[in-house]
Amino acid sequence: MKTGGSNYITINGTMENPAIGTFHLFPEVVASDLRSMFEHGQRKISLFCWFMPITWPVENHQWHHSIDSSGGMMWDQHQANVVGLINLIRETGFNELHFRFGAQGDKAMDSEWTVWNAAQFNENWNFVNSVRNLVDANKGDLKVVFDLAAEHARMELGTSEIQRLYCRRMWRLYTEAHGPDDCCAFSIIHGGAGLGNMLRLFRNGNPRLPDPGCYFLDSYGFEYSALTGAAPILDAAGEIEKPVYMQETYYNDATSYADIKRALAETDLNFQCIFQWNVIRDAPDPHVFPDVFPKRFDNYLVEI
Repeated sequence: MKTGGSNYITINGTMENPAIGTFHLFPEVVASDLRSMFEHGQRKISLFCWFMPITWPVENHQWHHSIDSSGGMMWDQHQANVVGLINLIRETGFNELHFRFGAQGDKAMDSEWTVWNAAQFNENWNFVNSVRNLVDANKGDLKVVFDLAAEHARMELGTSEIQRLYCRRMWRLYTEAHGPDDCCAFSIIHGGAGLGNMLRLFRNGNPRLPDPGCYFLDSYGFEYSALTGAAPILDAAGEIEKPVYMQETYYNDATSYADIKRALAETDLNFQCIFQWNVIRDAPDPHVFPDVFPKRFDNYLVEI
């Protein structure tokens, strides 16, 4: 298992300060957080870009944790924030960045659509693609892996025609433009069920679409079943040698670590590492994030 890290999603532990949206307000805090994470052993980091079209007056082109994607472009300040974050990540010494997208709100989220919304899909795609290109142009020698729509590889992908069309069209456009190698397509929830739905969606259509370059799984409390459920599907698909990440799991959690290790002992997965999310098992409010999150590091992510 290689050394992992964290999803660095907020500044000062509040969703009102998303890292991408408000980096320019707290550059010294972010620099300190990144140094502390690195000094405590973390070597990989993930950024999350929540977005939605914002058509009402707001400060900073931001509504809570979401930034404005109107017109399919990122606002200039947020573009500068992305570049600044990448530069800091590189300067601090991290060796891998995962950059994830998540549409929000009833207009941008395909799961909220009752009919296909071609105009909104095009705006979402243009936003994702333009930000991806911004990241790629500024990454230097830093390895970057993209997640086009967080947790879209899920059980509903087997039944919702709108979500199926959204994911298939998004992946087709991405691979036509960039190929599949630097992308997981869509991170997976529901373990083997979500993974199987995604692979069938790509392989059974006309034309057949490429398989992703790697696989991200998100799991809280079901890490063992998620990994052991995914392994036979990847094996049967000829994908067992592709890199697999636990992209989200409980913060600094010994039980999650033990369950992941148990699953790896029983499978042939090409498992890379753990990315923790700043939520604590059995927390009274999972949406209240501990401010100490990026500053701690125990033995659950170390290379062994």
